[in-house]
Amino acid sequence: MSGDRVRPTRARRIRPRHCGASVYVHVLASSLLLTILGLGSLGAVRLELRSARLLHDGAAARTCAVSALELGLRQTCQNPNWRTAWPNGTWLSDKELGAGRLTLQGVDPTDGVLADSVRDPLVLTGIGTCGLARHQVQVIMVPVIESLEALNACLCASGQIKTNGGKRLTALGAPVCTNGQLDNDGVIDGNAEGQSIDHTGTVTGVCTIPGTIRPMPAATVLTDYAGKATSIPYAATIEKVVLTPGCNPLGPTDPNGLYLIDAATGNLTLRKSRIHGTLIIRGPGRTITIENAVFLQNYRADFPALLVEGNLVIKCDSATTPLSEPACATNFNPVGAPYEGATDTDQADSYPNEIRGLVHVKGSLKLQQTARFVGAVICEGNVSCEEANTIVHDAGLYTSPPAGYTCVDGMKVSPGSWKQVVD
Repeated sequence: MSGDRVRPTRARRIRPRHCGASVYVHVLASSLLLTILGLGSLGAVRLELRSARLLHDGAAARTCAVSALELGLRQTCQNPNWRTAWPNGTWLSDKELGAGRLTLQGVDPTDGVLADSVRDPLVLTGIGTCGLARHQVQVIMVPVIESLEALNACLCASGQIKTNGGKRLTALGAPVCTNGQLDNDGVIDGNAEGQSIDHTGTVTGVCTIPGTIRPMPAATVLTDYAGKATSIPYAATIEKVVLTPGCNPLGPTDPNGLYLIDAATGNLTLRKSRIHGTLIIRGPGRTITIENAVFLQNYRADFPALLVEGNLVIKCDSATTPLSEPACATNFNPVGAPYEGATDTDQADSYPNEIRGLVHVKGSLKLQQTARFVGAVICEGNVSCEEANTIVHDAGLYTSPPAGYTCVDGMKVSPGSWKQVVD
């Protein structure tokens, strides 16, 4: 027995029964993680695609909105009748443009009526849509206000301008212009323009045939001023009066020096008077005569000096006869009517015999004796120069025109008004 060898026993490795389950769990966890990562990646891709689509749709909607505004701007520039051709509201509705659609709206923000006034502003709104995207832009357009070219002339008439034989019309600083015929049997000392010419006579400056057509003031200008004026009782002859914002011997004063005489029932003659304000005389078909010596100048720089509805005759001897207080036995600068800042109680002063400012005549105009104007004259009828008359142009009337003596020359974008808007 002692000789037998005893074999050593080997320790048996016992494997845990849960080892296979653990591996399985790890595999499942890894698979789940990979699945989550995959789904996350798919979600991210999907979000990126959706974001890209929204960006694309947003850009398309923005392009449509801007294009709508550009169409509106083009209409106002190219179609002079756009106010009547397009309604106040929607101009274009849901029109296709590329991948998107556009809508254009035009609105008058003042009264909601586009056709009633060329001086009203316009709000254009462009709306673009594409898919879920919507973009809206807006711009305000305002009229381009220009001075009437008639103010850039010494004398501008709608009808014929005739200078009688041997007579002279002197125009200093600007031309004599007519939208009709120029008939010069005498001398025009200065430049002259007309659409046609009958007799050339003598023109010391440049004679342009045909000349520029210069629009007349709006038909409502005289009525607008008359509606704001203080009325003066009608008399066939008005003389030796002083009218200023602080002086009116014929009735109540007007703070703007704006006075109206209704001469519908008869002719009217004004003489030997001083007026520092705006005088309106309404006598359609009547003869309105300013004679002897009259000193008339506008009080407000943005108002004309004289508005006449009727046929005006100016026969003042401006060259030799001043407006004289001793000759008229009248004080023309009493309290309330200063001249060059001074008033007094005597009758020893004298004043220019002329009209300063803008003269506007709705009718014919006759210039007699040696009448002198400093400003500009607009006549909507025929003009005849029957003596040696002088008009000295005031360039300030064109650079800073009186109220109502402007015109609209298209529309322009109001600076800073182009913007994106949100409903």
